[in-house]
Amino acid sequence: MGELSMKKIVIFLLTSTFFLSILTPLTCFAEYNDAIDLRADIACMICMDNDEAIFNKNINKKSAPASLTKIMTALLALEHCEDINETVVISQNAIDSLIGTDSSTAGLLPGEKVTMYDLLNCLLVKSANEAAIAIAEHVAGSVPKFIKMMNERAKELGCTNTNYVNVHGLDEKGQYTTAQDLYLICKEAMKDPIFKKIVGQTSYSMPKTNKNPERILPATNLMINPNHNDCYLSYVTGIKTGTTEKAGKCIITMASKNGYNYIAIIMGADKKDAKPEENAENIAFIECKKMIEWTFSNIKYKVIAEESDIITVVDVKYSWAADTLELVPAADVAALVPANLDSSGVYIQPNTDTPDTIKAPVKKGEKIGTATVFYAGKEIAKTDLVASKSVSRSIILTITGLLSAAWNSVIGKIIIVLLLLLAIAYAGFTFYINRKNGKRKRR
Repeated sequence: MGELSMKKIVIFLLTSTFFLSILTPLTCFAEYNDAIDLRADIACMICMDNDEAIFNKNINKKSAPASLTKIMTALLALEHCEDINETVVISQNAIDSLIGTDSSTAGLLPGEKVTMYDLLNCLLVKSANEAAIAIAEHVAGSVPKFIKMMNERAKELGCTNTNYVNVHGLDEKGQYTTAQDLYLICKEAMKDPIFKKIVGQTSYSMPKTNKNPERILPATNLMINPNHNDCYLSYVTGIKTGTTEKAGKCIITMASKNGYNYIAIIMGADKKDAKPEENAENIAFIECKKMIEWTFSNIKYKVIAEESDIITVVDVKYSWAADTLELVPAADVAALVPANLDSSGVYIQPNTDTPDTIKAPVKKGEKIGTATVFYAGKEIAKTDLVASKSVSRSIILTITGLLSAAWNSVIGKIIIVLLLLLAIAYAGFTFYINRKNGKRKRR
């Protein structure tokens, strides 16, 4: 076995040993769904900072959205109303269209004058369906036009499995979404400070109007209410609840603590799945709280590969200085992983765009390829692979290599033979001319 081959084997063994000691597959994507008993049909918890999913049970399953629909309704209202305090008059249609639905309302009356801000509080805090209709009519002129705006905005946000046919979320054929799409909508909505303030309230004091006295509207979200110990979490903000026969019990909330920001979603929770000691009506809140508490106790953002770590080794052509080159991450690679990670679950695999051989010259830090980071068999990050050092080019080896490569093709051989014949002919012609000139000089 040659010295070059032995060097490659040693480097490979050292690299493999290193990564087996700090890395191996990831629980965060592949196994966290089984870390706790999630009874809801759909459950997901996604980090807002890097869009990594910790829990992703049926995250792309289409489901009835119930009043989670109102997040999009509110988002459009905030995006299209120039003055949040502008007056809105409640139409007869906003009230009559809900007759017989036995749905959640804020007790608004036809002809009642309220501000858009008041309507948004009715919509998001009390989950009032007549508020959704009134907002749609005011913003777009009609409910059908507003629904069209909802679907267009969903597509703009990258929602590929969402369709709206109403503005409030009552069960209706053709109305569906997914937890993944709701995450995108919520993430956008939470950028608006007014939206974020409203959904963080435990109640709203509705001012006196021309039709109603001042009254308190209690929030439907018990996760932000300290009076409900089985649901409450101090570091949770909003966002929205929803309940219908098709959708089951639903909750979307944002949890922020110690620099981490997550959106947690539970959909399709069923009261019959509640344990005897649990309040069945609160099953979605209980499930969401359990998922959030587990994540903050068990998941941390950690560096899992440093920029000095050798990921792979490639051969180098056309250089006397080195016959191999180590590739390293362009920067430290970090991801959300178990807090007690012993580094035995992570591995990094070069992608197909990483060559086995490169040609000198190469500059230190030059991108050579990419790699994917896996934990528990699931992808958790990607990184560029760069040269760990500079490698200079040898002109002689370059020419030799080019000639060798050319000789391996038929066309190359023909060209080389023709060049050799031309060189021989030129040499012979030069020799003939010089000899002839020499004879003339002797005369």
